[in-house]
Amino acid sequence: MKDGMIHVPVRKREPVETSQVIRISPSAYNALIEIYNECTLSMKDLVSLIILESVDRVVFDKEEGYCDAK
Repeated sequence: MKDGMIHVPVRKREPVETSQVIRISPSAYNALIEIYNECTLSMKDLVSLIILESVDRVVFDKEEGYCDAK
């Protein structure tokens, strides 16, 4: 986005206590591999770090149908 933030539509899910499997797009996986090949972290730790460091950049849009990424 032009404002430097990550815009996501609003949705509600419950937090979990254990690791969960998620699926990502091939392009996101390939970008992850590029980062992974340059560091010494495990893939799990790397993805966790990226997500936790990005949390402050997320903006929740309450408009329906805002997110175009699929």
